[in-house]
Amino acid sequence: MKDKLVGIGKKINGRGCFVRDDYILRHCKSKRVLHVGCTDYPFFETALSEGHLLHEKITQVADKVIGIDVASADVSKMAAHGYDVKLADAQKITNYDWDEPFDIILLADVIEHIPNTGLVIEGASKLLSKTGKIVITVPNAFGIVRFLKSFFRYEQVHQDHVAYYSSGVLETIAERLSLVMQETAWYRFEVRDKRIIVYLSAAIERLFTVFFPWYAEGCMAVMTVQPSENNV
Repeated sequence: MKDKLVGIGKKINGRGCFVRDDYILRHCKSKRVLHVGCTDYPFFETALSEGHLLHEKITQVADKVIGIDVASADVSKMAAHGYDVKLADAQKITNYDWDEPFDIILLADVIEHIPNTGLVIEGASKLLSKTGKIVITVPNAFGIVRFLKSFFRYEQVHQDHVAYYSSGVLETIAERLSLVMQETAWYRFEVRDKRIIVYLSAAIERLFTVFFPWYAEGCMAVMTVQPSENNV
């Protein structure tokens, strides 16, 4: 007798749809932060001049911010602007000397660029303070704008991305690494382009996410270490 087919899937969990940077800044306020992928490569100069460089925003609310990135040219530029940044590989994050543990380790739209995501998150978990958190944001595999563009044989994806993520996949990663998934949520498409098609895309997304926030542009997750395993 053939085995019965079993449905595979999970319920989509999450508490709502937010502005990405506002969500991140709430977690970073008055904290010691390690910002992984801090340069916003290759858009550092543009982001800084236009006022939407995330690292700059974090420095305005956090007690201490250290940034790391593998984009050597932009790391040098950021250092020249006075930021505390280091040329460092997130996949080897535990190999570097850190003065003290971090309250927040931020992986903002970065793990989709990295081949070994588990190595990065597991390494980050070892650098947290007793109440520390890993805050992750990623483009959402189920983003409604991304899905609609596929009808025109166009894939809305950064050429440097090596993976797609969803809230469910982030939950599985936390489980595999014995981390606690404290919260999942989503973030909205940000309008930084004055073309009509961009405004239309944002309007479509906002309409859908009023009722179905899991169709938003990106996913967000907050992970913590199991209390018994946090030895920092």
